[in-house]
Amino acid sequence: MAYTGEGPDSWLTQLGLPSDAIVLRGKTSVPRWLRLLVAAPRHPVLVFEAGEIPLDRGNELRELVFLAETLIVRLKGGVVVRPPRGIRAPSWPALGIHRLAARLSQVTLWRDDATLATARCGRLAPDIGFSAGRRAGSSWSERSELLVSLRGARPLPDTEWVAAVRAAAREAGLTIRTVVQVREDEDRSRELARLLGGEFEAWGETDPVIHEERLRQRYDGAQLVISDRMHVLVLASLSGAIPVELVPAPTAKIAKAFAAIGVHDVSVDSVGDPDRMRAALAPTSERAEEISERVRVAEATLADVQDRIRRAVRRVRS
Repeated sequence: MAYTGEGPDSWLTQLGLPSDAIVLRGKTSVPRWLRLLVAAPRHPVLVFEAGEIPLDRGNELRELVFLAETLIVRLKGGVVVRPPRGIRAPSWPALGIHRLAARLSQVTLWRDDATLATARCGRLAPDIGFSAGRRAGSSWSERSELLVSLRGARPLPDTEWVAAVRAAAREAGLTIRTVVQVREDEDRSRELARLLGGEFEAWGETDPVIHEERLRQRYDGAQLVISDRMHVLVLASLSGAIPVELVPAPTAKIAKAFAAIGVHDVSVDSVGDPDRMRAALAPTSERAEEISERVRVAEATLADVQDRIRRAVRRVRS
């Protein structure tokens, strides 16, 4: 059984759900979701999605539902798993409710130190994206591209940003290509290719699973990947590319998630410090090797976490 909210059908395919799985969508299905949990056999397993949790005002009811689910599963002798997550905009009482539910869960993981301090329970673990699989990619000398993928909902970068990226590509001998990891960013990537004088790679009507593989092949051949989407940068780092968040006043989310695995200076403010921006856009094999080693350790840590979760499930069901 899976509750996906408004998630698209392609997401269900990527989750690998069996064809006979019960899929619940939208808020109107929440009462049925709770009834199915109550009626489930003993020792159910409840796994929440990874990602960022908004706990600002207006999320109290949602958190009460999640607390109720946690209580039901624990009372039935089951296991509750909260994968590595981050907390955004904590406020009362949503934060208090979430803390209680997290404490009642057997596995509670957070992807950065600040969230761990806010939650006051659980432990730190790398973002789940680092378990997507490391790839050998091309050797450093064979990597020929600088890739860009920015959110379409934010303003276009200014002329200084454009000039800095073009100069970085020119000095490193790289071809600029804009790519799309989230469909809503496609128009922005097309526009950036025009501004940067680079190539644009559309998503179009390609199947999402096929598109992701093609995208990861692009990361395999890139020295530098610039984005303000965390999982663009995570997948890039898994392919051996250097990830850089280069935007005005970057949020702390990406910097914290990479700092949690020991990778620093990923996020760079593109306003006010041209020297730092130029330094961030100067790819070196040494920086790539440093990041790859940190990513290897993160992947191994997540494999250990997965193993411990499986053991916890086996214990309650034995």
